[in-house]
Amino acid sequence: MKFRILNKKNLIIGVILILIIAGSASILGKNKKVEEKQDVKSVKVEKVSVGSISTEVEYASKLNPVQEVTIFPKSGGKVASLNVDIGDKVTAGQVLFALDTAELQAQLQAQQAALAASNANLAKTSDSGLQQQITSSEQNVAKAQIAYNNAKDNYNKMEKLYDAGAVSKQELDNAKLKYDNYSVDLKAAQDNLNLLIEKSGPQSTQVATAQVAQSQAGVNSAQIQLNNATITAPISGVVSAKDVKVGQLASSQSGSVTIIDSSSFIAEISVPDKIIGKVQVGQSVQVSISALENKKVSGVIDKISPNSNSKDNSYTIKVKVDNSNGELTAGMFAKVSLPSENKNNILTVPNEAIKMENNVNYLYLAENGKVKKVSVDTGISNDKVTEINGNIKEGADVIIEGQNLLSNGDKINVVK
Repeated sequence: MKFRILNKKNLIIGVILILIIAGSASILGKNKKVEEKQDVKSVKVEKVSVGSISTEVEYASKLNPVQEVTIFPKSGGKVASLNVDIGDKVTAGQVLFALDTAELQAQLQAQQAALAASNANLAKTSDSGLQQQITSSEQNVAKAQIAYNNAKDNYNKMEKLYDAGAVSKQELDNAKLKYDNYSVDLKAAQDNLNLLIEKSGPQSTQVATAQVAQSQAGVNSAQIQLNNATITAPISGVVSAKDVKVGQLASSQSGSVTIIDSSSFIAEISVPDKIIGKVQVGQSVQVSISALENKKVSGVIDKISPNSNSKDNSYTIKVKVDNSNGELTAGMFAKVSLPSENKNNILTVPNEAIKMENNVNYLYLAENGKVKKVSVDTGISNDKVTEINGNIKEGADVIIEGQNLLSNGDKINVVK
């Protein structure tokens, strides 16, 4: 009886042990399934594609104004007014500052008076009334010439008759007196005519005309001096420097305003000869502005030096950068990007797909739900993709996200 009781207890204990073992097995099985599900990692992929890559090289530079002009007065004088300050925008022809003009105004008035006198003298030498006087004088000369000729002929006749005893000495003397008188009258008439001719002749008119021209030149010179006392902007732009103030004596070497044309800037760079063949005037290039958090703006190659620098065999390139929106400032540092290499019909992958291990580049491919680790050689690259060569084909799924925690053969789940 006792034996049966023990067997019953053993049976109960055995059942309990069996239940415990079965429960443990069930729990372990569930944990194993959870672990297996956790080992399947999610990744993102892109296709290996055939494309082109163009690489660029950056060259440091600084933005300089396209045009910078420092304006001095052409003639000296005391500064009477100043109309601009540093930072002001000006337009071509706008008055910057002016000199005192009191003395220059007086000089202009004096020259204008001299011109008026010269014009009056010229008018006098070419007056029609004077011509009438000349005509009348010519008539007087003609009349005097006739009277002189008659008196001369009569005197010659009386002289012959006197020699023949036909006339008296008194008659001869009377004929001689008339002859002498008419000779004086003729000379007086001729002298008067000559004076009038000289007064109105070509030589006199030329002198008067020259005097007018000289006086006009004096007026023009005085007017230019007066105009030069007003200093204007030769270009439109921004006042970048001002070395003048009211009351100071300014001249062609002191007292100035500097204006820069800020509508565009020039970034000048030096490049090796291998780059020259890849660029041309008018070509658009990218310019990165350091002060604007490396904002990229468009530039145009404006000039390329035709000859290399003798020191380092480099070539100078000037890139014009538009500033119509006014966000750029002279002196800002910039980086100009120029093309370096270009390859077509090559296999490319996103840069983030490449993982380097022990100086070897690897790609992690997604094939049939598992990871396949492949070593590749890389070529040129840009900021997006890299050239690859190796045991890989176009269209293969390459993992671009999540590969850092993967190993060859791991199970993966591709997500979009």
